[in-house]
Amino acid sequence: MRLAADDVARSLRGSWHLMTRGAEALPELDLTRDGFWRSFLAFALMLPATVAILAAVRLVAGLPNSAGLFAAPTLALSVIAAMALTILAVPALLIVLRPELAQSPRFTSFVIAWNWAGIVSASLMAVPAAIFAIGWAPPKLAIVQSLFFAAIVLRLRYCVARAVFGPEVRGVALPLVAASLVLDYGVTRLFGLF
Repeated sequence: MRLAADDVARSLRGSWHLMTRGAEALPELDLTRDGFWRSFLAFALMLPATVAILAAVRLVAGLPNSAGLFAAPTLALSVIAAMALTILAVPALLIVLRPELAQSPRFTSFVIAWNWAGIVSASLMAVPAAIFAIGWAPPKLAIVQSLFFAAIVLRLRYCVARAVFGPEVRGVALPLVAASLVLDYGVTRLFGLF
């Protein structure tokens, strides 16, 4: 099982299209069993976003990036683990809270769409992090920029849940977005970030 460039491009484009076209964009994702496992392999695509976010976190922690991004290995591992866990936590929570949904084929589609959207989300959040890390934005402006991009990420998460579960599964999309926000905060606190 491997990730082809065409599959990556189609999946990333498809996850972004969920915001504008809703469920019509789901066929752009590979919703097969192999597609399910490929969506986890795609976490490797978060490496550039991870580097940008790590650079920003190092500055917030008072560590100069000139010493090398991986000069504090514990911090680097914390950022990597936190980024992966923020994507994995919501499907895990869904299994715990709504096990009947986890048994449906829609759950597999949700995990695939959520994983790809997670890569898009990490890339979006890396933009203000990179701007801050290279010194083009003071901390207060970086916070405002991060909030702007976070709003786009929350909208993407809502659209993913709504596209997969649809309006007939009441009370799923908005609670999932709220849960993702709480879990993101919990994960960053757990790893001592920000």
